[in-house]
Amino acid sequence: MHPLVARALKSSLALLFFFLAGLGTSAKEKAPDWLAGLTGLKSLQPGAEDNAVVLLDEGVLNVSPEGVSTTRVRWAVRIVNREGRKYARAHAHYDQSYEKVKSLKAWSIRPDNQVIAYGKDRIADLAVYGGALELYGDARAQIIDATEDASAGTIFGYEKIIEERVISPERWWFFQDDLPVERSSFTVTLPPGWEARARLSNAPGLTPQVSGATSTWTLSQLVNTKEEPLSPDQREVKPWMVVQLVPPSIGKANLTSPIFESWQQMAAYYTPKYEAQSLVDPSIKAKATALTAKASGAWEQIKCLCRYAQQVNYISINLDSSKGGGCLPREASRVLRCNYGDCKDKSTLLRALLAGIGVSSYPVIVYSGDSHWVQEDWTSPAQFNHCILAIPVDDAVVAPAVAVHPTLGRLLFFDPTNAFIAPGHLPAEDAETPGLILDRRTERLFRLPGPIPAQNRCERLVTAKLLNDGKVTGRIQETFTDQYSASVRAEYRSASPSDYQRLIEHWLANTLPAPRAKILETEDNFDDARFSFSVDFEADNYGKLMLDRLLVFKPVLVTRRNNIPLRKGVRVHPVVLSANSFSERTEIELPEGFRVDEKLSPVDLKTSFGHYRAKATVEAGKLVFERSLDLSSVQIPAAEYESVRSFFEKILQSEQTPVVLARL
Repeated sequence: MHPLVARALKSSLALLFFFLAGLGTSAKEKAPDWLAGLTGLKSLQPGAEDNAVVLLDEGVLNVSPEGVSTTRVRWAVRIVNREGRKYARAHAHYDQSYEKVKSLKAWSIRPDNQVIAYGKDRIADLAVYGGALELYGDARAQIIDATEDASAGTIFGYEKIIEERVISPERWWFFQDDLPVERSSFTVTLPPGWEARARLSNAPGLTPQVSGATSTWTLSQLVNTKEEPLSPDQREVKPWMVVQLVPPSIGKANLTSPIFESWQQMAAYYTPKYEAQSLVDPSIKAKATALTAKASGAWEQIKCLCRYAQQVNYISINLDSSKGGGCLPREASRVLRCNYGDCKDKSTLLRALLAGIGVSSYPVIVYSGDSHWVQEDWTSPAQFNHCILAIPVDDAVVAPAVAVHPTLGRLLFFDPTNAFIAPGHLPAEDAETPGLILDRRTERLFRLPGPIPAQNRCERLVTAKLLNDGKVTGRIQETFTDQYSASVRAEYRSASPSDYQRLIEHWLANTLPAPRAKILETEDNFDDARFSFSVDFEADNYGKLMLDRLLVFKPVLVTRRNNIPLRKGVRVHPVVLSANSFSERTEIELPEGFRVDEKLSPVDLKTSFGHYRAKATVEAGKLVFERSLDLSSVQIPAAEYESVRSFFEKILQSEQTPVVLARL
């Protein structure tokens, strides 16, 4: 036999051997009974936008008499299409300071019933940071990625077992995330003397099945609801629960954080811990003195220190969670020396600097991002995710972020983490949320002030010229105040000049055909919470010439920045509106040889949540169009959706109505 033929035959036999061996290995692989039993399950029919369906999401928690807890989670999903492959991942998150992953296993069952098992060799153990700006932390995750093996019809499942040496007293369970769910359950088994206090949200009528010391909560057939414009956070509309594990002797239990029976008790616990971290040492004193050397008056001194705290780099280091490290700040002198910290570190530094010039202040823990999230009848630090500061001020300080506390008097609330809003104003994500002021006199939560619509404002002036061929040229000048200025300032500072140019042109393209724009200037009056900018624009064929004698155009040259269309149909979630005010004056110079033949009728729409006005007049050869919209901060039930949609629909119809010019 020729050597090349022999070599080819040998290679072929080797390949065949390994292929057959591979088949033999696959044939031996078996899925566990709990997963294999799901293959014949007639699960929920996915919606048009659903890429997968969760078949099982099961959590089982056992607490031993010695105070060690073990949690086993089993999760399985059926992949619907190619986009659903991303769900073929197993993950076991843990905090290495007090948790250990005892086991992580995963399996894929392909449509032809071939089973692929994933063991330790497929596990990646990675550091997980709580945010993009977290420098280091104890949080880690073990990951098994099976996306390459997944296809439409594949069932992917995994099981993880995590042991805790120190018990987290509160266990969260989210019955549904972003997919339909066939069955989701959470089971708790406690030793004698322990109590499980369950708190359920968005799950009316759900009661546990109880057998001795074991309680199980189960929900089935959870259809996925689509996200809707102006909806609340998904946690406000999808079912979840938290179980508080209460040992027989709370003071002696090995818990990551205490269990509190009242807000007063919780404030009393954290107050001295925060005070100990905000002591004034020589370095703090010297820095505070230097920063306020040129300031005249107490308010100017406070503003100087607030602005400095905003400039401190936001970086998080999250260690020692088993000892409350996730809730407690680092000492102010260390934050000053390092020039970085997270929200509680920056607030603690500012508190120490203020104390350095004789000004008292109080840490305030809040939930940032959703003013409806914190529930006042549930005393738990787990409800909060952010820390800001409350600073006592006198009557001379008049600002939207000032509120009168029944015990502590006039307080200015300030968020040193947000670098885009001036002292005296609160960012939108903090406004109107209940906060816990850390002071020994605190008895209950205090709701932070919200924006004043008349001050949280966008004012716009548009001057334009319409040519007889339909081309339009003009200038837009906008001024934003309060929270409005912070959002636009952040948008401007976070983008490169070219990206911001494209952003503006994309905005103009909502109403103008193929617009061309040139940003002239911006003016940032940070201390006054004011941001202004102007842009020149032009667009061809904006006006439509008809029958060679009529020129038709819309007087709304640019849309409102927060304009969100609401469509007809059944609404599932409430509508969330924010308090703000918008006004615009548009002056359009009309082309020679034309006169206004048809103009807009005045519009005046008023509801409990908003007021819209619009009118058009002709002044010295110009069409002057004026409109304004004032909205309140409110959450409107889904049952009243049609009234909201109708209000905005009438506004849209008004703004889509054209003006008709006729040749003289």
